Amino acid sequence: MNTERHYSIILEHSAEVLLEHASMAQLEAFWDANDTRYFGLRMEDEHSAHARVIVTDDVPDEEDMELFGL
Repeated sequence: MNTERHYSIILEHSAEVLLEHASMAQLEAFWDANDTRYFGLRMEDEHSAHARVIVTDDVPDEEDMELFGL
């Protein structure tokens, strides 16, 4: 059975769902539109059929940006 993986993007500090049950194409479009507003922190349940991407809107400090190659 070929099941497409879906993603939800969740804002860490408020648990607000920014994108729900999205395809990879929708996830990529979200990042293209919001890559300066949100920063990815981690992915939960990444091997399941529905992964959660946890993000923040707090701008990382300069040291963290260097660490993550941003």
